[in-house]
Amino acid sequence: MRDSIDLSGVWLFQPDPALEGDQLCFPCVECDDRLWREVYVPSCWDDAVPGLADYEGGGWYRRRLEVPVAWRGRRIVLRFYGVQYHAQVWVQGALLEEHPDGFLGFEVDITDQVNWEGGTLLAVRADNVRRAGEVPGLERGWRPSGGIARRVELLALPVCHLDQLRVQALPSGADGRLSLQATVRNQGDTARTVSLRLSLSAGPEQALQSLEGGDQWLPAQGEATLTLEATLPGVTLWSPERPQLYDLDVALIEDGRAIDSLHRRTGFRSISARDGSLLLNGEPIRLYGFNRHEDAPRSGMAEDLAQARSDLLAMRDAGANMVRLCHYPHHPDELDLCDELGLLVMGEIPLYWWRGDPEGDGMTAAKRDAAERQLFKMIARDGHHPSIIIWSVSNETDEHLPEVAAGNAFLVRRAQEWDPTRLAVHVSHRWRGEGDFSADDLLCVNAYPSLNRRGLDGETFYDLEHSTQWWRQHLADLHRRYPERPILVTEFGYAALEGSQGGALGEDLQAQAIAAELAGMDAPWVCGALVWCWADHAWPANVFRYCHGLAVSPYGVVNRARHPKRALASVRDLFYTRRGLERPAAPSLDVTATSYLLRMVRPTLEGIPEVPFPEGYGIRPIHQDEGGLWVDILRDAEPVFTLQDGLFERTFAANLPATAWRCYLITSPRNTAVGTVSAWSSNRYHGEAWGQVHWVATRPAFQRLGLARAGLAYTLQQLARWHTRAFLETHAFRQGAIRLYLDMGFEPDLDFALA
Repeated sequence: MRDSIDLSGVWLFQPDPALEGDQLCFPCVECDDRLWREVYVPSCWDDAVPGLADYEGGGWYRRRLEVPVAWRGRRIVLRFYGVQYHAQVWVQGALLEEHPDGFLGFEVDITDQVNWEGGTLLAVRADNVRRAGEVPGLERGWRPSGGIARRVELLALPVCHLDQLRVQALPSGADGRLSLQATVRNQGDTARTVSLRLSLSAGPEQALQSLEGGDQWLPAQGEATLTLEATLPGVTLWSPERPQLYDLDVALIEDGRAIDSLHRRTGFRSISARDGSLLLNGEPIRLYGFNRHEDAPRSGMAEDLAQARSDLLAMRDAGANMVRLCHYPHHPDELDLCDELGLLVMGEIPLYWWRGDPEGDGMTAAKRDAAERQLFKMIARDGHHPSIIIWSVSNETDEHLPEVAAGNAFLVRRAQEWDPTRLAVHVSHRWRGEGDFSADDLLCVNAYPSLNRRGLDGETFYDLEHSTQWWRQHLADLHRRYPERPILVTEFGYAALEGSQGGALGEDLQAQAIAAELAGMDAPWVCGALVWCWADHAWPANVFRYCHGLAVSPYGVVNRARHPKRALASVRDLFYTRRGLERPAAPSLDVTATSYLLRMVRPTLEGIPEVPFPEGYGIRPIHQDEGGLWVDILRDAEPVFTLQDGLFERTFAANLPATAWRCYLITSPRNTAVGTVSAWSSNRYHGEAWGQVHWVATRPAFQRLGLARAGLAYTLQQLARWHTRAFLETHAFRQGAIRLYLDMGFEPDLDFALA
């Protein structure tokens, strides 16, 4: 059977801007790497190495592998989940693999290079140099991060093993029809006779069916594809409302015993487009959701599944039933999350802003080949996920050029050939007259009329009603060209800087523009709309005409640190209305009945009680370099949630200098910091500026001394200097804190929906 070791952890790193590391012996066993920098893998060098933000070049990673002696006699394989963008893998000084597809994984057999008598040297060169003829190539709308961005594993595989699984699960009347294809490789020197055994279950306690296929003879150093088909009676179909998953355990059998096994989860569901409607499991469905980049302040574009889960849960809570994983294959575990949460998915390869022949001689054919290769890999990797209903082959290409239009159509047809159970599309921004959708199953379109008129054209008093009519008119025109196919608006939205109000990049205008544009997408043949985008993300500051010079794209309904902008509440209300969802109930006054988020308000900052600190205790402003101390106090005091490093900087990033007069540390008689509290300002409360009591915490050893009450009184007095009212947010299980807030004049906000 197989074993694995997670290689996440500390590696050694050296930048290589001239791409000369192989000449300088960087991959050699004898290379002196004692002065190389330590970095954590997975990570992107933009965020892990000082001075390399926006760096485009090469970088080398080294580490020594200790391969267990017990693995001898098996195939030793390195599995990379993603190296951006071009990877070379060297083992014991030998170049074994080059891989150009940064968002897709690959494996390298290192069996013959393993040093069983000592450590085995692994060196990886990554580079994010832009190359014409590759995908994404020269153009991209996200920060071109580089490095070993996803985890690496060391595997021990049986000599004869399962290599790939292809799963197809579809409804068949009241039953489910399952088809399995398994590629089996025999890397031994003798022939083998093997078979497949499939066990299906609906969780660990509910075995459903087991079946075994016929024998297959495999020559030495040969491979074969084995198939199994099964009918599962009375299956529960996968849907956003009930995302039922089934476990598939596939074993490779020789002489009656399992010599290898793989596990997959899948769900039974169908998707089709017919007569201008989108049908999930034969029933009409409308899609509402967001575009999401793999990006966050703490991890950049590197693997961060905790952030992915948090984002996807928040999207679902905002009324979404779909997410477009733009503009590249996301981490495969993110798709597992979508399967579990019931979020429908558009998967996409990074064929982005393809310019056609003007990119250079021979580049059109090269780019099409690269896109075809990545499309095949993505479908092979992700085809078992029921959440994926659409394959997208490109985004916003120059399809007015015949070579680009032909390339899009070719790729769409390839996706349909490789996976006829899903819809295949290209995403167009040239759909008003120029777009060619002759091959597409669904019409996917992007546009930003409000941004173009109010932002780019500078029409200060632009009437957003024009944007509503713009969408109605142009979508109707497109429908007349392709009346049998539904239309999905894959991008619309507006840019806003967090905290800005009343201007071209105001949060208020973003919320209004999104509402006005969505109102124009109400025709029955418009099957949904996806807001651009979920969160602000890092991007190339010099690429876009609007917001030129900004290092972070401000189109999110939450900022990069996931603080909500005004548009989030607006979109949530719109999605709940469009989908006919019941809104969450107002919070109960009985706070023992729930553990949800509770908002409390103090309508006036008059009559603040005077509460002195106990003798020897006091309070002082925090210093900006004390963020680690601030987090340490919160961790010490927090009984439930895990707090990440960098929380101070992310929390107050919108106005870090203000922490010097709005954030405080409570001090002990020994002048050590034992508590925190903040007199912050926020415009998130109904879109108005309020004072906000923030991050009230006391170390457990200093609780029950009255420090929180004295600190809160001091904070309210400070807020009264700048505000006339204040609010705070807490969780309903924090009953002691709520009693304190009630005593200090706060009352529950019954209009605040539970989060």
